[in-house]
Amino acid sequence: MNCEKRLALGCILMGCIQLATIPAIANPGSIIIIVRQEPIVTPPGAPRSPIVNPFFGELLDGNGFVLLGATNPCGTVSLEITSSAGDNYSTYFDTSDGAILLPISGNEGYYTLTIITPDGTHYVGEFTI
Repeated sequence: MNCEKRLALGCILMGCIQLATIPAIANPGSIIIIVRQEPIVTPPGAPRSPIVNPFFGELLDGNGFVLLGATNPCGTVSLEITSSAGDNYSTYFDTSDGAILLPISGNEGYYTLTIITPDGTHYVGEFTI
């Protein structure tokens, strides 16, 4: 593989890796990327398979609500939304209900959505209004 192809492949891979760490600039209807915080370690020799993210998020029109959904019920999770403007909201969500509307202030700023599952796994979504 020549140097140009390796550089292009490296840029593509780095872009994919960074996608999970760069907050989205949210417009109404924007999808919020939610990622698992802990690395998944597979023992040597064990079969590996993709892990399905059990959560999805969307900023709804008017920037007043976040729709959080669960594609795979995993019990009651703890939710917290914080913003750089000092707005905080926390609640619990029974994932068997399928989805929940989370109120946000809609103030301009950087928002973080943190989800903690019953087994202690952390998922985080970030966006900016």
